[in-house]
Amino acid sequence: MCDDEINSCYVKSHIKLCKKRKIRKKIIIISLVTSFFLFLICQYFVNVVNPIIFAYGEAEINRLLVSSSNSAILNISTVSYDDLITINYDINNDISSIVANSSSINILANSLAIETQREIDLNAKMGISIPFGTCTGIGFLSGKGSDINLSVSPIGNVTSQFFTSFSSVGINQTSHKIFITIKSEASLILPFGTKNVTKSIDYLLCECLIVGDVPNTYLNVSSLGELCK
Repeated sequence: MCDDEINSCYVKSHIKLCKKRKIRKKIIIISLVTSFFLFLICQYFVNVVNPIIFAYGEAEINRLLVSSSNSAILNISTVSYDDLITINYDINNDISSIVANSSSINILANSLAIETQREIDLNAKMGISIPFGTCTGIGFLSGKGSDINLSVSPIGNVTSQFFTSFSSVGINQTSHKIFITIKSEASLILPFGTKNVTKSIDYLLCECLIVGDVPNTYLNVSSLGELCK
């Protein structure tokens, strides 16, 4: 093989090697640039989009929990004061004791918790929706675009607790009110995290105007449990 042929082969192999190096260099640059933009997109989602969705989703879940608790309260039978409380009088017609009916209280509390959880489960199946424009964090796009459906996971931890209050409303007249607190939870599930939302709502169940002096031992009672036998 002559020198010219050898030089020609060398030049061709060198050119091929240079092309391969250029291609590898381009691939590396493209990969780095792509990785950098993916990193920026992830950071944008974590720092901008996620907080917006969490804030919007939390408000929607709060609405869902309130609606579920309201429906549960409306669905139960009407509760009267006499169903929960018995006032006993002595021979002088003075109040001798105020007693809570623990059986009725426990049944009502359990029924409200079950009914609230059932309502939450039904509402959570529909999830919540947020406009795409709102997710971007860009002001003029807020509320615009197609809706994005987000999953809501109900947490089976609904609790109900009674509390009571006495207040003077006149001479020898005391208003006795019975409230119930319904506490419920749900989670908003996102690709970049989960947001747990807890909501406690107080409802007035019933009240009674008691005529006569109420002993101080009862005026300071804040829980129905303290009135139970």
